[in-house]
Amino acid sequence: MKQTFTQADLVAYVYGEADKAQIEATEAAIAADPALLTELVRLVEAQASLPRIKFSPRKRIVDAILRYARGEPAPQLCC
Repeated sequence: MKQTFTQADLVAYVYGEADKAQIEATEAAIAADPALLTELVRLVEAQASLPRIKFSPRKRIVDAILRYARGEPAPQLCC
């Protein structure tokens, strides 16, 4: 049976979202198909060029979630 790989499969591999069976199948396909290897390299280069962004919630939102988890009354968050 010939396995076909989509760009989504390669993206999952690049981002570490593939399971063990998918990783093994992807690596075998990459070893056998130079075009797939070229596409993988292109995706890795694209990933490396993305800016590193860290998102952090506002302190008041975190505090509100913690109060809710403790069963305390919710504060008014706006207006």
